[in-house]
Amino acid sequence: MTRGTFSPAVEELDQYVLVIEESASGRVTHSWRPVESVDLSQFRLQSHAERTYGRLVLAVAASRRDCDEENRQCISECMSTPVPRGYGHMTIPGRKKGGKHEYCERRCMRPYIDCKNAQGERVLEFSVAGMAVDWLKQYRQEILVGGVVVIAGVAFVAVASGGGALILVPALWVAAS
Repeated sequence: MTRGTFSPAVEELDQYVLVIEESASGRVTHSWRPVESVDLSQFRLQSHAERTYGRLVLAVAASRRDCDEENRQCISECMSTPVPRGYGHMTIPGRKKGGKHEYCERRCMRPYIDCKNAQGERVLEFSVAGMAVDWLKQYRQEILVGGVVVIAGVAFVAVASGGGALILVPALWVAAS
């Protein structure tokens, strides 16, 4: 696959990591990599109490809500309940649980964004992946580790930023790791 030319289908975004890199010549490229191909353990987010040298840190106060966990629970609850009337097409055998999972992610996205906003965290939202990639390439240095970017209804968390690279992982994978 050629860097920057492959873009996953919207319903598959939650299965990919977005990597934006700057080469020595200053050229900025992006690639979508399957989550399974990225070692997420090296990007373990942790609280200040667990901080160790060389690790990436997401500051989490003890009294704060865990928006990522709330989002994961919301999606889990949604997946365990029948789809609403008129949404039966999402469970067609060929689509497996992909259609329902996409519906649940979209249904739970607004409470997730509201939770993040209530905690003073700015959430970037893009309805189209191409627009998100273009903006992120230009402003990649402004995204902080732990920052949330919503692309076509899928929440991504910045697990690495700086050194010419920005790595965004689907929030559900971060919460599960």
